[in-house]
Amino acid sequence: MRVVKAESDRIVDALRGRGVEVEVEYMVKDNEGHCFVNPDNNIDMYRMADRFLARHLNGRPDAT
Repeated sequence: MRVVKAESDRIVDALRGRGVEVEVEYMVKDNEGHCFVNPDNNIDMYRMADRFLARHLNGRPDAT
């Protein structure tokens, strides 16, 4: 999903301002438009998603 970085930063700041502990990891790719089309960027994005799901669903990410 593509979101304006400043909007993401505002959401995190607002949550932290309310005392909510927020673990934030997001990807910024300056050479992309609305969606990731560069194959290398897509691979990076899916690896990040895999790590997130493994961490929060008690799974284990692929070692590759």
